[in-house]
Amino acid sequence: MAVRKITNTNKTKHAVVSSKRPPKVKSKRYEENSASKMNSNSIPEILPQRPQQKLKKTHHENGAATYKMQCWAHTKKGIRCCKLVSPREGEPVPIPYCDVHLKSGDGALKIAKHPIAGKCLVARFDLPAKYRVVFWGKRGPCPPCDKEDRAISFYPPDKVSGKNINIDGSKKTNNYNGVLNPGDTADMMQYAQCPGPNERQNMKSTFQYWGVRNGELGGSEFITSEKVPAGAQLCIWYGPGW
Repeated sequence: MAVRKITNTNKTKHAVVSSKRPPKVKSKRYEENSASKMNSNSIPEILPQRPQQKLKKTHHENGAATYKMQCWAHTKKGIRCCKLVSPREGEPVPIPYCDVHLKSGDGALKIAKHPIAGKCLVARFDLPAKYRVVFWGKRGPCPPCDKEDRAISFYPPDKVSGKNINIDGSKKTNNYNGVLNPGDTADMMQYAQCPGPNERQNMKSTFQYWGVRNGELGGSEFITSEKVPAGAQLCIWYGPGW
């Protein structure tokens, strides 16, 4: 089964980018604090963002979180945003989008018209495996069942570690705190469709959340599970009932 190709606005293949001195030990490549790399055809090479690091005591001051993250978003030209994001509501780790990209969305993605099911989320550029995207919204009660919504459940992370896991590494499920409703926001993940016939899932949730209990905003991390070519839609599994 193949991922549906929604558009094909860029048919130029990537040139191979290699270093003069290849490292002796293979290591992950992350894009931090700089613009996206360009190949010989001036096509941006989007690299996976660095995952959230383990919080240290230096990330807290007088009990308040001081951890800052580089914005995960890109411009529509494929340039990585260099702004640092600070906690907005005293959360241990902020939603990793700056205020500009909270309003405009990640430029590495775009919203397109689906041939059958309204709108869908599409890769603007070739995306690597483990490219990180945030589903974010306003925290609150779950809307009535008779109203259409794209909300997801919210589980606020630990105030110290910033993680939503138990000591044994399993996911916490006893800290439910309403839902994250992306309505009236610029969130783009709400348009990620569930894979249909002849389509497959290429994104998944990591169960990493951002926000505080009873706060105004919250977010949840999703990552690509494989390389996604430009113009292909991003699909997540809603569940067997969809």
